Amino acid sequence: MSNLADRLTAARGRRARPANDNHLLPAATVRWFAWLSAECAAWPRRWRSRAELARFADRDLRDLGINRAQADRECAKPFWRA
Repeated sequence: MSNLADRLTAARGRRARPANDNHLLPAATVRWFAWLSAECAAWPRRWRSRAELARFADRDLRDLGINRAQADRECAKPFWRA
């Protein structure tokens, strides 16, 4: 037992918390940052996909099973909207 805090913790019968434990973020915050990171990574992919869809001919759209109005509606969405 090197210091007073260690002695008090031992006297109470509890294990001492690691000194670096106070920097951890709440789980909800970690999940939010993970979601934000995934969303930001998807933005360029959505932008490229919609730009490519806008260049498709009607025959290509029929092969995909959609019509020009559906393609235009998808292409009109901003890149951040899924």
